[in-house]
Amino acid sequence: MLKDSTYKEKLAILKEIIPTIVDDIKKDLKNDHLKKDWSFTKTHFNTKNVNKLTSEELANGYINAIDNGADAEAIGEFFANRWLLKNTDLYYFFEQRLEQVASDFNEIEVLEDSTAKSLMEDSISKFGAVKSYIFSVFNSVVFPESTYADFKALATKEKESAAKNKVAQEEASDWKTKEKSYQQQMARMEEKYEKKLLGMQKKYDKDVEMLKKQVANLQRKLGNI
Repeated sequence: MLKDSTYKEKLAILKEIIPTIVDDIKKDLKNDHLKKDWSFTKTHFNTKNVNKLTSEELANGYINAIDNGADAEAIGEFFANRWLLKNTDLYYFFEQRLEQVASDFNEIEVLEDSTAKSLMEDSISKFGAVKSYIFSVFNSVVFPESTYADFKALATKEKESAAKNKVAQEEASDWKTKEKSYQQQMARMEEKYEKKLLGMQKKYDKDVEMLKKQVANLQRKLGNI
């Protein structure tokens, strides 16, 4: 039962979504965890400058640390506390909805299927599947196992869709950067050839003037014969 799960167990449930959690709390991890635990940082990140770690490097480092025997309970508690502090709007939403079920919602053992489904769908509509799922696991919301299975599937689907959109946006951004570069190159080439043509035009005009003078002089000479 998730209600009795440890933070270590919750991290195992959320393993595929840890990169999203890390991205949300990366400043806290760098400033309040890694900089204060140099032994952990040296062991699992092998760096002296944690500020340069990317979200991907942070996620991979923490996942490897947990897989290799680091204190997953302490890490999980840090993750949960910092992530929940940044998402208090989710807490208020779930609190209000659960109070409609029972005034002391901490006494609820498990939500009825229809109530659970409605709460899941409404939270997804308001906050998205990934955030709602993370909150539900960290906060041990008493959804039935079938709802959690649906929740996980929807969160995974949303995460994969977001990843694809990110790749598409990066490719579009890369294309725009290349297009801008090509446009700048074309502009420079146009300017270069415009200057070259202008120089050729001036030389042409000068040559024509000289030719006109030569013809005029020749005509005068012929007229004097």
